[in-house]
This record gives sequence, C-alpha cells and structure tokens, in this order.
Amino acid sequence: MTEPLLKITDLEVSYATRAGLVKAVDKVSLEVQRGETLGLVGESGCGKSTLGFSILRLVRPPGEITGGQIIFNGEDLLQKTEQEMRTIRGKRIAMIFQDPMTCLNPLQRIDDHFIETVRTHEKAVSAQEARQKAAELVDRLGIIADRLTDYPHQLSGGMRQRIMIGLALILNSELIIADEPTTSLDVIVEAQILDLMKELKASFELSMILITHNMGIVAELADRIAVMYAGKLMEVASAVELYDKPLHPYTQGLLRSIPNISLDSQKLETMPGSPPDLIEPPPGCRFHPRCPHVMDKCHTYEPIMKEVEDGHRVACWLY
Repeated sequence: MTEPLLKITDLEVSYATRAGLVKAVDKVSLEVQRGETLGLVGESGCGKSTLGFSILRLVRPPGEITGGQIIFNGEDLLQKTEQEMRTIRGKRIAMIFQDPMTCLNPLQRIDDHFIETVRTHEKAVSAQEARQKAAELVDRLGIIADRLTDYPHQLSGGMRQRIMIGLALILNSELIIADEPTTSLDVIVEAQILDLMKELKASFELSMILITHNMGIVAELADRIAVMYAGKLMEVASAVELYDKPLHPYTQGLLRSIPNISLDSQKLETMPGSPPDLIEPPPGCRFHPRCPHVMDKCHTYEPIMKEVEDGHRVACWLY
C-alpha cells in the first residue's frame, strides 16, 4: 500500500484560557490517501476546524499545537519554520474558508487576488499570464472572465465561494482543506457548489478534507468519513460503510437527526444533552452522559480506537 499523502498521529491542540486549559483536539490520528476525499463531521465545537487549521499551522494564540505529528508527503509540518510553511500554504496545501466575504480583500479586484496568489509562489509568471490562467479557471467554475474586474461585494455569495474554490485550485495544490464550504449559502446555490466540487474532484483528481456538520454533504462527496466529538475521534469508515452500518452511538444519533423528505410521518430525532465542557471533560468516554447504551465502565475508562472490520474503526466499549 502506498504511503498516505497526509498522516496525522496523536495530534493535540490546546487553548490556554482564564478558566483553564481546553484541549480542542485530543490525540487525533488520521490519514488522507492521494486522490481521496475525507469527510470530517461532528457538532459545532467538536474540533473539526481546529484540526484543519492545525495542518496549515494557522492556529492562533492562545491556541497551540502541543503534541503529535503531521506528516505531509513524507515531511513533518510541525518541524518546519514559519518561512517554510509560507511556501507550503496555498501552493501545496490550500484552504477553502467558511465565509468568502471575510477572506477576500474588499479593496482588491478579483483578478488581483488571483495574480497575488500565483506570483507569490511562481515569481517567474507575469501578471498578464497569471490573469489569463485565472480567466481560464473561473470559466471552468461557471463565471465569465469579465467578472474578474469586479470587487468582492459585486458578486453573489455563490460566485464568491466559486472564487474561493478557484484560489485553492489555481496552483494545483496537492491537498485542499474545505472548511464548511457551503455554510453561508442557500440550498439551491449549495447544490450547485456540491455539483461543482464533484466535477472538480474528478477533473483535478483532488485530495481533500471536507469539514462540515452536514451529514448530507459528506454523503455526496466523501470517500471516507471521520466522526469527531469533544475533540476526540469516535469513528472512521468508508462513506458507504458508515451510512450502511454506523457503529458508534454518536454516529447513529447524527444520522437519525437528518430530515428525510421521502418519509411522510418521520419524527425528527434529536440527541439529548449537549457537548461537554472541554475544560473539565467527563471521565471515561466523553459521550457517555448522552449515550443511550452507556455501561458502567464507560464512566471510568476511555475506549481506545480499534478496527472492527476492514478499515472500519470505532472507539466504543460496545465493540
């Protein structure tokens, strides 16, 4: 088996607050294969975005990566200098941020964003060549090249998100991290963006981490899915296996909470309680206060992640 493009081992990210130390990511281990889309799902506040920012070393104080390894294409990113990371960000690993309006400079035209991105990493490329490259790319994204002279506020939300996707693709990055890429969009534009991402995944053979709380989105795009809860990894499986046979009670709860318009009388289920305070997380399994199958040892002992079936891993005392 070939080496994964990205291998994260026992990653820890902590935030020092006045109330105490918060472990937003607690000993998480994951792999992303070349050409694979990994879906990273869970409730808000479970550590998904923090994990994504950690890969690019973009965690801001008081946050700090306090342990583990992030091996990208054979290189440990945690051993890189800040200058070395600047050559990696955007060029080899790109990120599609959640809200394009806060990421695009309101004083720059759209073509300025593309030209700056290209010429920062490829200094031999002229501004005219970079603009031509951007024009060809945005055309593939469904935006006419004339709109490159517009400012961000002149574009719709869907068009701005397409521009963010274009900025991530312009340098043929080896890995793209998409952080809630459709959160601010209405359902019609969201469907268009999802169709676009599926098309781009096939055309560019993308390796991607798709971070979302929307289980329907990962069903559309992901090859494998990792489920996080309270900073911990709960379950990892192929998308087909996870939807067909979810093992962890938390994963089962997430899937039951998806509305199904094909069922006339379906009752929308919810999970009782809320995610724990990560300053003082519950002992044992972090999900045990909300778990319908809780056992005595769940209160005391933390389950280890183990492989139950081929490639299907779960951290639960039921298995």
